[in-house]
Amino acid sequence: MRSESFRLSFHLDEHDIAYFRARFRNAKKAARGSDPAQVVAGARALIEEIQNARKVPSFIAKAIASIEDLVEVIEDRDYAAPKRVVNRALAALAYFSDPNDLIPDEIPVLGFLDDAIMIKFVEREFRHELSAYRKFRRFRRGAEQRPWTDVARARLPGRLLAERAKLRDEVTRREKTDLDKGVTRSA
Repeated sequence: MRSESFRLSFHLDEHDIAYFRARFRNAKKAARGSDPAQVVAGARALIEEIQNARKVPSFIAKAIASIEDLVEVIEDRDYAAPKRVVNRALAALAYFSDPNDLIPDEIPVLGFLDDAIMIKFVEREFRHELSAYRKFRRFRRGAEQRPWTDVARARLPGRLLAERAKLRDEVTRREKTDLDKGVTRSA
């Protein structure tokens, strides 16, 4: 049996982008009074729904990895994201914890399309943070070749702290460069 695929792309004009930015901003504003645990639970529920759905386009399945990583940024104690990052991430995740999004998720293929568009906004807003977190996670996985030894276990927290500080500086530098160039966050 031959498998087929094709590329589908579409262009969002400035009005489309403004519409999605407004929805994103409204979700972030609404999140200010939300329980952080509920926001994370809602985002995790969407992740699980997509992972368990029978007919989810692969581009959606791939895109949801960014939402998973953003949840991990919030919850990873070793990474210890600053409070301002956690608050921004919770506000961004609020959109995904709202079951009443633009296109009902039950509609095959198209149901997650609005979520995919919003994920792109989140990826843009958190591009430096997500990049730093992914580097941190890779570093942690390979940090100690012999984690069962007392020396390695004792050394690991200091190594993670140093790597985290280096990555925080990198995020700050990149965000400042973006501001200097006039590059804004998505919303």
